[in-house]
Amino acid sequence: MESSDMESLLIVLGVPVLAGAVVGGAVLVVRAVLRAIYPPPVLPPPPSLVLVISASHADFIESLKDKKQIDVSEGEQLYQITRYLWLGSETELSQKRHDINKYSVAQGAESEYNIYLVEIKLKQSDKGFKPNVNQLDRYDAFRKLADLAVDIKVSDRLQIEAYEKLEVYNR
Repeated sequence: MESSDMESLLIVLGVPVLAGAVVGGAVLVVRAVLRAIYPPPVLPPPPSLVLVISASHADFIESLKDKKQIDVSEGEQLYQITRYLWLGSETELSQKRHDINKYSVAQGAESEYNIYLVEIKLKQSDKGFKPNVNQLDRYDAFRKLADLAVDIKVSDRLQIEAYEKLEVYNR
């Protein structure tokens, strides 16, 4: 493209041009103009996955809490012991998490019906964690947790009613 053609293009786009500036920086100017006109898409924040797990698996949950990471075999085990799950944004989760602490179980008041909530921040979403998927896709997603998990948080032992606020779905 000729220098005068580039000047004309930039003037049409509403970008003021200095006479000698077009030749050396034309590509950079065009890129800057295009970014201004068509900004890159804003990607949604990484999703959060919440697993509802029976307190009967407390030993496994405690080991997971200490490690703060998941390997492939633990992903498979999480698949087996997860009763319900929820996938959504951190914003949605923080709104739902607000009242969960009131369901904490006091020492000595434990019940076989207590649960733990395992919150896993994911690098990216996986269709296998969405509601109404077949069990093979669900299982594959749990096996991928070793690569997808960024951060893991485990709740205190909770009364079973704690997960009702989350609008979970069956594993």
